[in-house]
Formats: sequence, C-alpha cells, structure tokens
Amino acid sequence: MGFCRAVEAKSVYAADHEILSGYPVHTSVIQMCCRKDSLPDTDAALFPVQKETLSQWRELYNMKMRDVDGASYMTILDGERLLKAGNGYFVHRGDVLLGIGIAAGERIDAVTACVPGAGRDVVLALAHAISGETVCLEVASTNTRAVRLYGCLGFIAAKEVICWYKIF
Repeated sequence: MGFCRAVEAKSVYAADHEILSGYPVHTSVIQMCCRKDSLPDTDAALFPVQKETLSQWRELYNMKMRDVDGASYMTILDGERLLKAGNGYFVHRGDVLLGIGIAAGERIDAVTACVPGAGRDVVLALAHAISGETVCLEVASTNTRAVRLYGCLGFIAAKEVICWYKIF
C-alpha cells in the first residue's frame, strides 16, 4: 500500500482475501440468470465483430466501460482473442447502432448501450447468441440501472461472484 500512496493513487480496491472484510464494501459483482425462453423478443439484430470493425468495437467498449465498477479495459490482445472466439457483437436496429456486447454459451459477458434506453434491446439481441436454455450475466451492484433493467427482464440474482473492498 505504500507504493499506492507514493504514486498518489486516489483509491485502492482489493478482493479475495479474508483480511479485507474489515474494510468497507465498494461493490459486489452479482451473477444474474434467467430462462432464455422467458425473455421477450426484439427486432434488434446482431452483427459479429470483424477484423475491419474490431478497433471501433474496442474503442466503444473501453469508452463505455470506463466508469463501470469491476469492468476491465480491453487491450489489443484481448480484442484479437475476441475476434478469434467470434463472440463479440454490434447490435443494430436498421442503420442505428444500439450497442455492443459479448455473448456465447450460456453467458452474456458484456453489455453496453450506445443509445440512451437501448440497453433492453441490446440484452435481448445478445440473448439470441446464447446456445443454452439459461442466460447468465454478471453485474456490479453499484451499476443500479443495469441491475434494475436485468430484474425487469426477469433475471434473478443467483450468487455473489466477488466482493471489492475500498482500502483507501
């Protein structure tokens, strides 16, 4: 912690150690799940990230996730992995970019809307990329708008994945 103070860090957060329980909780990451067949439909369409659109997707992701607790920064290497996995998407309605996300298997790993109020359609479109009967996602408890949206769509909190504590 001395290093953090020396470089004038404004805040330090930590997780996954019993000694941290004495510090104030900053945020919890909650897994929420629902049955895919219980979700309403949407007319929004998915377009997979391509080599030519990867830099635009990464830029949007990093800009939109910058202020989300627990969200990670996507490096160039992360973007190449996303492209190889084929699970990154743009979500459009006609010519309008509604948002972007990551989805595969039974998980939606990222959701971000580019148009205010479009989060619902972004989630519902990404659910179409899910192959299982259940759709799960993770959300920071401090992201109250997202938690509320997922609850309205029928997602139920299944478990706390991790808890981040504020050290200073």
